[in-house]
Amino acid sequence: MSYNKFKIRTLKEQLGIHIQRNYWLPKELPTFAEDTHLASSLQEAAKIYLGSEKARSEFVVTPVLQALYRKNQAKYSIFSGYEFTIDKNKGLNGFCDFIFASASDTFIVEAPAFFIVETKKTDIDDNAIAQCSAELYAAQLFNAQKGKPTNTVFGCVTSAYSWGFLKLEQNIISIDPDYVSLSFSNPYHVLAALQWIVDAV
Repeated sequence: MSYNKFKIRTLKEQLGIHIQRNYWLPKELPTFAEDTHLASSLQEAAKIYLGSEKARSEFVVTPVLQALYRKNQAKYSIFSGYEFTIDKNKGLNGFCDFIFASASDTFIVEAPAFFIVETKKTDIDDNAIAQCSAELYAAQLFNAQKGKPTNTVFGCVTSAYSWGFLKLEQNIISIDPDYVSLSFSNPYHVLAALQWIVDAV
């Protein structure tokens, strides 16, 4: 078993995680400054076939996260496709789409703070939410093992066009019901939400 094998039901049965929907992201977010590199990348993406998960990852999700990284690289490192094995017996193993973690080491994840899971579809489904929830649980264990326990671990599930935000506190996953939309002409509301989370960690 691995992170992507979890279902909403098995989260409770195997990990004791409960899922609820409630509003926790601020309604008013600080402005994220325009990024010329991102604007150029998304202009090109608008002309490209984006029918596959791989294409959406390369041409939409990655440029957005690179813009976030450019603003926060003194504090965080970004890891893509990183193998994050915590407890194989519990199914807490596998490759994570993206992890934001402490910038003290750019080769090894330390104190992961924020996980992003990409959906295989163009909408956010329960399978991606379950995968992200399992990764957050693993991060909670990892941080405690490293002597850096955290009260809250954050995550996001995205189809590239829609971004759903999650947080884990103790054994409760809270999903903000207001998914944030991203357009090629205005990705900055998504980036403002991501920046708020990075600042909150």
